[in-house]
Amino acid sequence: MPTHKWVHLRQMITDAHKSNPSNDLAKCLLCGCPVFIQSKHLDGRKLPLFVHYGGAEHCPWSSGKTIHPKAARASQYQGNQESPAHRLLCDQVAKLAELDVRVSSATVSRYLPPTENAYGRFPDVLIQRHDGSRYAIEIQLSNTFQTEISERCLHYERENVPLIWLLLGTDFPQGPASQSFQDVIMRHRGNAFVLDMAAYAESKRRQKLIVKCYLQIDDSAFDAGQLVDLDDLTIPRSNVPYWKDCLTPLLLGKAESAREPWRIALRQRSPELDYDDFDQQPFLEANDNLCDRVEGLRKWQTQNRHGRWLFANLIAVAFSLLSYAAGRFRNYATHQPNVQGLMNSKLPSENMLPFATIMKTLLTQTAANSLLDGSVGKHLQRALADSQSEGLECCPVLWAAVSELFPEVFDRLLRLQLQELGELPPWATPSEPPLE
Repeated sequence: MPTHKWVHLRQMITDAHKSNPSNDLAKCLLCGCPVFIQSKHLDGRKLPLFVHYGGAEHCPWSSGKTIHPKAARASQYQGNQESPAHRLLCDQVAKLAELDVRVSSATVSRYLPPTENAYGRFPDVLIQRHDGSRYAIEIQLSNTFQTEISERCLHYERENVPLIWLLLGTDFPQGPASQSFQDVIMRHRGNAFVLDMAAYAESKRRQKLIVKCYLQIDDSAFDAGQLVDLDDLTIPRSNVPYWKDCLTPLLLGKAESAREPWRIALRQRSPELDYDDFDQQPFLEANDNLCDRVEGLRKWQTQNRHGRWLFANLIAVAFSLLSYAAGRFRNYATHQPNVQGLMNSKLPSENMLPFATIMKTLLTQTAANSLLDGSVGKHLQRALADSQSEGLECCPVLWAAVSELFPEVFDRLLRLQLQELGELPPWATPSEPPLE
């Protein structure tokens, strides 16, 4: 799993446990107790592993008790909960914020009474404007715990106060980011907000708080950074702002690169939609590209009669159906003028029977699910019954192949992540509850 994906999953697991411990996202397969994701260094690499929360010492897979965040933080700062450097930086951020004529106050570590929570918080810096809007600033100077990051993010989300984490250190992003920095950056969708000398000088010049934003390019690199005005940030429902969403493209980039060769091939089909099109170079290249990505796909195609042709036909139907779900129907598979005609002609075909369960998922988990109420739904039920009676259930390698191409539909974890971000594409969102 790429780093950005497991770091985001780590965040979701911790948030779910903090919000409702009885509804954990991840549990131990042996004892059923909740687990979270911890990172460890191994052979020069940072790798994720599942670790039990406290109270599961009876499980053979438990790694023992974990240290409490307050105790760890006190050991960092010689018995204190805050370092002197951290306090000085908080004061400096507050002074820069108060340069803005729109700001009524910028307070440091002052108690913020709750409105939607049972308890309040002491934000590092709370910026209040004359129009009633507020920003909370948390200064991240050293390592901290994912649980603490989660608690603060969840608190300010409930309080409807945008929360910005500032990473202090002029050498950022030289070298790999620490795990706590990664956790914060992923909260901001791949944006690393830093207060460096350039941001300080620009804040003084413009008489308002300006920060530098580094955008995450991939799992190990950031761009050169740009100075950003807080007014230019997007505030999502999580209330953790970002300048540009880098996480969603990272999550979807692999699928987009896998789909592109098939898009090129389908757009080059002959007007007659001849079956011979699947033997032309664009389709051969698209198929080779996917076979290199999905172990066992080439073997399945060679072991099944017309396997490569059957698979290409499935992909042509899938792209056609998803174009309808996206609101711009284009038929890559038949000459039928509408999607109902396409599906009603293809579902009964023996060429589609091995993929009946795949077609069910495509219809139930996308905006095309309204088709199930009519003749398409009846044809699908018959196809499912025929495929089961003839022993043509879809094999795992085919599920892996369509998951590689359309993870927004078939990858349950990615769907959950996109839903949590509010970024599941409309075409992958059923217009009605999926049929059981």
